[in-house]
Amino acid sequence: MGIRILGHKIWNYLFEKSILISGLSFVGLTIVDISNINELTIEAFGIDEILIGKIMYYILVVIALIFGVFTANNAVEISKIEKDNAEKGAKIVDLESSLNQVVSETVELFNSYLNLLVKNLKFTHNERISVYKVHEGKFCLIGRKSVNPILEQMGRQDYPVNEGLIGKGWAEGDYYIDSLPDPNRSNGNPYYNQVNQIKKIPRDVCDNIKMKSRTYFMYRINGYDNEPNSIIVMESLNHKAFKKEDAIEGMKGVKQSLIMFVEKYNTNHVNNSNLAENIGL
Repeated sequence: MGIRILGHKIWNYLFEKSILISGLSFVGLTIVDISNINELTIEAFGIDEILIGKIMYYILVVIALIFGVFTANNAVEISKIEKDNAEKGAKIVDLESSLNQVVSETVELFNSYLNLLVKNLKFTHNERISVYKVHEGKFCLIGRKSVNPILEQMGRQDYPVNEGLIGKGWAEGDYYIDSLPDPNRSNGNPYYNQVNQIKKIPRDVCDNIKMKSRTYFMYRINGYDNEPNSIIVMESLNHKAFKKEDAIEGMKGVKQSLIMFVEKYNTNHVNNSNLAENIGL
């Protein structure tokens, strides 16, 4: 068994080095022709004239032919592999293109539902709606709409599920408040103090929130297995901007569609531009 394995290894090595061996063989043949070594003779074993040069020449010819065939086979195999890889690469590109198109169309459809919700609630340039799916203990933004494009912009990349008002909404199923203090008054101290009193949040996190809203409604969404997996955040820069009852009523026409999209949305595919970066409170 050991000799067989060793022989197999030697054979594989020679096969891998066939191009080199074949090349060296042809170089050897050239040297033999130029130097007339093929005419060399010796006296041995009681024989007056052994054509050692011819023997060397024919050995080199055989080696060159054998490993030349190996080299040709290698070239064919390499060509097949390269062709196969090129075809697979083209298929992968086509699949990626198709997947990107499907994702783009799906996201577009999801955003259309959010747009409809914005219209149902008669939200202005001071309001926005965001949808977050929970992944690895953090909220990931998977959709956001507002008539104000500035409010659709993002800030932070992630946000823990147990902080701020959104954390309270996640824990309790829903949370509504419409009387937060003006965030621009007294260096934002009254605003932070009230938010932190409702649900603990680091001061620097609160200070860095770009949209410091005064009216919030958080509504947790359950998946098909009746387990919570996402949350809708409706918010406004204005004091007493909308009522909780109106928000719930406005969701009736699109809630099931939102649940369907959220259920199918794979947060493992969320790229950095889609992460929840400005989750709010």
